[in-house]
Amino acid sequence: MLGNLASMSGLSLFKAVVQFGITTLVALFVLPGEYGLITFSLPIIGFIAVLTDMGLASAIVRQPDLTREQAGGAFSFSFTIGVIAALLLGLTAYPIQHWTGLNHLAQVLIALALAVFFTIVAGVPRAIMERSLRYHRVAMIEGIGTLVAGLACTVSVFLGAGIWSVVLFHVTLQGFRATCFLIESRHAMAINRQWRAITGLLTFGWWVLATNLLNFAARNAQNLLIGAWLGAVAVGLYGLAYQFMILPLMAITWPASGVLLATLSNKANTDDAHFRQPILGVALITALISFPLMIWMTFGLAFPIHTLLAPGWEHMIPLLQVLAPLGALQSLSSYNGAVLLARGHSSLQFWINLITSAVLLVGFLFALPHGVQRFAEVYFIVGMATALFQIAAKLWAAKIPAAAYLWTLTPPIAATATGYAAAWMIGLRSSDWLHWAGVTAGYGVAVLAVYALSSRKILRELQALLRSRATAGEAATDYHEPLG
Repeated sequence: MLGNLASMSGLSLFKAVVQFGITTLVALFVLPGEYGLITFSLPIIGFIAVLTDMGLASAIVRQPDLTREQAGGAFSFSFTIGVIAALLLGLTAYPIQHWTGLNHLAQVLIALALAVFFTIVAGVPRAIMERSLRYHRVAMIEGIGTLVAGLACTVSVFLGAGIWSVVLFHVTLQGFRATCFLIESRHAMAINRQWRAITGLLTFGWWVLATNLLNFAARNAQNLLIGAWLGAVAVGLYGLAYQFMILPLMAITWPASGVLLATLSNKANTDDAHFRQPILGVALITALISFPLMIWMTFGLAFPIHTLLAPGWEHMIPLLQVLAPLGALQSLSSYNGAVLLARGHSSLQFWINLITSAVLLVGFLFALPHGVQRFAEVYFIVGMATALFQIAAKLWAAKIPAAAYLWTLTPPIAATATGYAAAWMIGLRSSDWLHWAGVTAGYGVAVLAVYALSSRKILRELQALLRSRATAGEAATDYHEPLG
């Protein structure tokens, strides 16, 4: 498992760095109000992709005896849905613009309709590769696609394309992914239109779809609500702060969840000790990175934002200081889906996410009339509560005592607290680059010192992931044979 986890996490870290660089580059040239059009559009695009996937990707990964005919039927089904979804988005673009009052939104949505089509088409071929545990190949395709799209975006930014450079990035990336995944998986699919053969996949997928929609709504409803209620500037500021908040989710948790699900699915019938070892190991790796990174953001990004970005972006700093700690906890709570699905609790996962999404939505609606800053503060409070609830569900499903889970996380917790204390003594507010470099270095050295002192404990936990490699290798053989 560790090799697959390293591949996917390394890929996502690379993608996160590229997207972070692109976001920063675009923010140098455009104002928050212009960036707000992209921030408002991407949740709509993502919603369509999640809705039209219908849980097929997760069902394919988990299916023990998938045939070439089923795989081909699933692909033709998703291809048809992709065409319909792209056309519907193009037809509704101007009504959406009229409803929101955001000028030029329709043109952005119409252009991104092509990205929607490519995203949907790529779903089944990639799931087939994940099912065979070909994560190294998946990582290579995703990485090259991100690099190509990033270069296209960078060139277009300097040519004066503005926010259209971001549109170009998404269309290029999704088109590259769809093409390469289809080429890689073509021998595993006998393309047909016998959609009745995939009813079993769709039956399992309905619960996954419902859960994914709830997760998506919980994570993206705020951008839509802020854009429609408070305008493009507010959603631009909040959207960029939110991108920083979900950095550990993008770089670690989301890719690791797929690897964790594939690994745990092969351990579902083993004893509890073997089942929970990968969970604890992945949680530790995630926290080792996300905890110190997100707390550093609360003070370490203020000076660069003031100095580098276009006028108006400095109003994002208070939002980021509220949202960053929430991002650290959510990087752990978001693994609950992989654990519950591996245990066969797809319906329970849905109900848990229904509860947490409903609570978040109530909080959003309460906070919206009070401005974007109060909105972020309410999200922090409600988000922390729901994240702890999700972690509790994960621990229950895996039969992990809460004390054991906290004990696993002691190195990143202690390191982050020590690093913050060191930064506070140096001075959290920076007035020049030299001071900023000093406080950042002091924070980093303190964190690494605690990790060095805890190295034995960290290595013991990581050995659980190393022991999972043999199981992952057997699973790769078992999964590959039925696909031909």
